Order: sequence, then structure tokens, then C-alpha cells
Amino acid sequence: MNPNPKQKEFFNEKAEVWDEITIHDLEKVQYIIELLGIQSTDKILDVGTGTGILIPFYEKYLIEGRVVAIDYAEKMIEIARSKYPEKDHPMISFLVSDLYNLKSHEEFDVVMCYSCFPHFVNKPLALQILSKALKKGGRLVVAHSDSADKINNVHMNASTEVKTDFLPSMDQLEQMMKDNELLVTFTRNDESYFICLARK
Repeated sequence: MNPNPKQKEFFNEKAEVWDEITIHDLEKVQYIIELLGIQSTDKILDVGTGTGILIPFYEKYLIEGRVVAIDYAEKMIEIARSKYPEKDHPMISFLVSDLYNLKSHEEFDVVMCYSCFPHFVNKPLALQILSKALKKGGRLVVAHSDSADKINNVHMNASTEVKTDFLPSMDQLEQMMKDNELLVTFTRNDESYFICLARK
């Protein structure tokens, strides 16, 4: 299911220069990662991995764990694989996959949605699928290292393909989490972050 093929085309076209045009404050990313309490044996699903910005952060914690990093834009995955080749990063698996086709059931300890949630066309369905993929006690986070207003304004002024891709309000997101058997344990919604962390 890819209800917005033009959106996918947009990300494929930007893949080659994505790391140059998107800037992430690494200290803020580390703060988000620390909220997850990653254990050395955790299995992590990194949704909308893009070019793999979070991979080095996961590798700080994992010893026997694994990361399954998915993105529906195959060019993004190509870049990610070139940055983190399997022979040097055996714990990481990059897959071209639309999350709406995900069939996992209680497989992951952590599900990360970093800087991608606005682009999910059907957000309630996305959370339903990702909740099913979580083990009991697993953690799911929707996170941005910028404010909701900034994220939404960037998209509003962007190309047609993503100009209607907005974050919901925190109240709306918390309700979506609750509707999918996810208990919200932490939120932050200010000028620096938009974070909603939940546990199954």
C-alpha cells in the first residue's frame, strides 16, 4: 500500500543530497535515543530510516541485538547501505518496505519513528500495524528534534508532494496511541522537540 506515489518519488529524488540538506542536532538525537532505554539485546524497528541517520546511535548500545531499518524509498535505502555496509555493520538490516505492508507480530522491543510520522498518510493504521509489531512491554516513539510548528511550517512551504504532511496535535497522537493498546509514558512538545513515547 503506497497511497501517495508522488511522495515516494520526492524522497527518491532527494536521496543523493539528503544528508546535505537535512541537518540533525546530534545532541538532541542522543536525548531522544536515551529516552528509549535501549538494551544490548533489543531488536529495533527503525521506520522511515532514510539514509540511516540513527544507525550509529543504535550501535552504541547493541551487542547481541539487531536493527531492521525500513524505508519505502529505494534510493534512500541504497544510500544507507553504502554508508553502513553489511560486512562492517552485521547487526543492521536495511529493507525497502512500506510500513503498511509490515506483517510482524510481537517481534520488536523498540519501534522508532524519527522525523517521519507526518508522511504517514494513514496515521491510525500505521500505529495499529506498529503496535502489533511490538513485543509486550516494548516501546514505541514518535519523535522530532524540532517543534511541531517548525515541522509543519517546513512542510507547508515545501514541494507539493509533502506540503500536506503535518504532525497531529499531541492530544490527537496520544489518543491514537491509546486506541492501539499503547500506554503513553512520556511526552514533550515545545520549541525544541516533539516526542511521544509509549509502551505496549
